[in-house]
Amino acid sequence: MASKQAVLGSGARFTGKISNAKSIEINGYVEADLTTEKVTIGSTGKFLGSVDSELVVIAGEYEGKMQADSVWLTETSRISGEVHYKSLQMDRGAALNCRVVHNWNEAEVEKIEETNETGEVEEDKIGEK
Repeated sequence: MASKQAVLGSGARFTGKISNAKSIEINGYVEADLTTEKVTIGSTGKFLGSVDSELVVIAGEYEGKMQADSVWLTETSRISGEVHYKSLQMDRGAALNCRVVHNWNEAEVEKIEETNETGEVEEDKIGEK
């Protein structure tokens, strides 16, 4: 068993904050804020809260705000809330009822917005000459 791995079994309930877990597998009900390297929500799992993780695999239910490098939604997943991701894989049957944002790095988004604003200003100046 890997160090700092947590498992919440089917039928179990947890409410609070989860920290210092490198990997967590959720098969019960969790209402929490979570920062970890890998999160797996099993087909019997339900998670409510925020997740900040490198890898998120969902087969159950998720509701909240997620920031993840890679997200894999299996055919039985049901997602609501907001998902910010760099890489997203969805199996046929996955249900999304949420805001989905690619490449959530705020610094990169601001840089793109500044470039677009600069381009618009230059076009306006060209039209005035």
